[in-house]
Amino acid sequence: MFVNFCRMLLLVVCVYGAVSTAQAPSNSQPAVSTQPANNSQPSEAAITQIRKSVVFIKLSCTEGGQLWDVKGTGFLVGYPEPRISDKSSFTYLVTNRHVALCWNDSGHPMAVKSVSLLFNLNVEDGGTFVKEVVLNQNGSIPWVLPEDESVDLAVIPMGINPQLLDIKLVPMRFFATKDVLEQNHIHEGEPIFFTGFFYQFPGTKKISPIVRQGIIAMMPDEKIPFVGTHERLYLADVHAFGGNSGAPAFINLGGFHNGGLMVGQEYRLIGVVNGEMTEDENFNLELTTTIKGKARANSGISTIVPVDELKTLLDGPSLGKLRDQAVMLYQNSQGQK
Repeated sequence: MFVNFCRMLLLVVCVYGAVSTAQAPSNSQPAVSTQPANNSQPSEAAITQIRKSVVFIKLSCTEGGQLWDVKGTGFLVGYPEPRISDKSSFTYLVTNRHVALCWNDSGHPMAVKSVSLLFNLNVEDGGTFVKEVVLNQNGSIPWVLPEDESVDLAVIPMGINPQLLDIKLVPMRFFATKDVLEQNHIHEGEPIFFTGFFYQFPGTKKISPIVRQGIIAMMPDEKIPFVGTHERLYLADVHAFGGNSGAPAFINLGGFHNGGLMVGQEYRLIGVVNGEMTEDENFNLELTTTIKGKARANSGISTIVPVDELKTLLDGPSLGKLRDQAVMLYQNSQGQK
């Protein structure tokens, strides 16, 4: 299935393709700013790099004879592969389950008719730097989903051509997993930001992700009710809206933590934006997805799937088996045993 899927791509290639797709070039990873942390604002250099990890996802879905154009965000993660070289990595496109499966407002999948991605090119082509890559014009694509259906994530193996695409990867070493947060004494009130699809103005000559900043509002140990299921989520006091689903959210480990100061700015991926909390005229709150805009007031509270869930999915047996197969193909092509 994945081999057939690869043949449909124009500028991106699955890990079964050329040897270079298993190797992440040095310029495909975002830099981390080492400027002094004299305030809580993300540095321009780091944000510029992080914004380049984002791609825009467009889906055409149907339900009850009605056609829906759905927008979401995705980003690219680099998974290290030392069996090839110490600089090699596999690339994965990450988004939410509810984006990949095109959920309706009740949390049920709609019929996906087509899926495409919007990337930026390194070189202008026909007056624009934007390239739309159709992943499938006849239905969905073979997303890899968590075994736990309550985890709102989806990934697919994907390589990139760095000569064509202006794109960066988020390496797994930048993951702010629970143990990293505990070691750095990260808690509620810490600054957080995300970058994602602003479909009201996505950009004309280039795709232009929006950046929103706020603070961590709650890091509960219990699961939170979310669109028909209970999920482990962080809550953030940061405004998310339609198209932001799947956006990467980052936290700065630099600055003051637990009475100490870490000089510099070290941004880590804390999770994936997947929803917003809306309120009605009676100030009742409801969690909903952020793939479509709502005609209800946005409370300013957003939900984030912890990056630990993404690490579990990437480390899991489904993707592990695909990596084993790809490494074997690569080694055979190089005459290695």
